[in-house]
Amino acid sequence: MELRIGCVGYSYDFWVGPFYPRHTPQTDFLRLFSKVFDLVEIDSTFYTIPSPETIRSWRDSVPDSFLFAAKFPRFITHENALRPTRESLDRFFRSIGELRAKVATLLVQLPPFLHYDDGRDRLFAFLDAAPRDYRYAVEFRHNSWMRPEVFEGLRRREVALVWNEVQYLNTTPEITADFVYLRFIGDRSLSDLGRVQIDRTAEMEKWAGRLRSVEDRVARAYVLFNNHFAGFGPACADQFRRILGLPGVDFAAIHTPERGQKRLLEFGDAGS
Repeated sequence: MELRIGCVGYSYDFWVGPFYPRHTPQTDFLRLFSKVFDLVEIDSTFYTIPSPETIRSWRDSVPDSFLFAAKFPRFITHENALRPTRESLDRFFRSIGELRAKVATLLVQLPPFLHYDDGRDRLFAFLDAAPRDYRYAVEFRHNSWMRPEVFEGLRRREVALVWNEVQYLNTTPEITADFVYLRFIGDRSLSDLGRVQIDRTAEMEKWAGRLRSVEDRVARAYVLFNNHFAGFGPACADQFRRILGLPGVDFAAIHTPERGQKRLLEFGDAGS
């Protein structure tokens, strides 16, 4: 099983010092992130559709092997509750197409208010109409979706059921595609982000066990950590790797000078 572990988002000012070197401009965040991680979930696509130029800049900032996941915009999944206009879908796919070779999956995150009875037909119609040259994963936020007919519907379409640690529901760890997409989200109770504040070892060990149990059934697994899970995404990714018996995150890689660089950057204290 190919395993990639990264973070939900990378553009956080409060990572400067704990993760990024001091005085790092935002324009360098993604380039430096990709020296440490090989996967990121782009959260900003949930709020707006970036221009093709912006997406090309993401593509050109990272190594060839780096992968992106991206959320569908909220006006498609939440405001229009999976009744998007053709224009909005075309605009999204036109922009995200600039990343095509580096897209691990596109994430359909459903709102907590969309229940199975109201959304089932809409969801499957949406997935049936989606371009087949992308992989898709669906994240539910209501327990009514945790039923065999939903799992089978996703399985027939080769769409992954998102495994998640989130406040809204207890996700059933079903395999519905040839990959696993696991999100450690938590809740919004934490505000002083940039350092670990909650011990989430038990939750990580639970999901690590579930990953191990399916490693011979899926080709790849993508694991993402949100800052709100415990306070600091990169540190959680590091801990999860160690729980799995893997080497920890190579935080020192971010210090590696670029080719031709004549001096090291000034680095902050990574104490979290």
